[in-house]
Amino acid sequence: MAGGAIIDRLSPIKIVEHDPVIVLELRSEQLLDAAVLDRIEGDIRMAIKEKKPPLVVIDFAMVQHLSSMALRTLLNLRQEIIAHQGQIRLASIRPEIREVFSTTRLDTLFQIHSDTQEALNKIQSWLRLVKPGGIKS
Repeated sequence: MAGGAIIDRLSPIKIVEHDPVIVLELRSEQLLDAAVLDRIEGDIRMAIKEKKPPLVVIDFAMVQHLSSMALRTLLNLRQEIIAHQGQIRLASIRPEIREVFSTTRLDTLFQIHSDTQEALNKIQSWLRLVKPGGIKS
């Protein structure tokens, strides 16, 4: 479904499809709890399994705090997405969390965009180079 959203009120993420891009909007202010992180990781893995190879944007707009466990989860997901010849981009990261990415040098592993629209625009530009037609809306 192009431009559509898959919504589960209990899920800590909202998945929005922009074929061939999946935008994962994190809906938790705090990514500290192991159970929440397990649920997020499981939901993302399911989305990846359904769309191989995925182009994934993870939107951090709501996230105010995250744990080292959240960073480890993100690294695990990055490995899985790359294993499926996909790309992962991060968007809407608050300055204090961006500092964590900088300090841990994770900003060298992830392309980070100011917001989801910028990430989609950059992916659209990239897709035009490799695949005429770009993103279907």
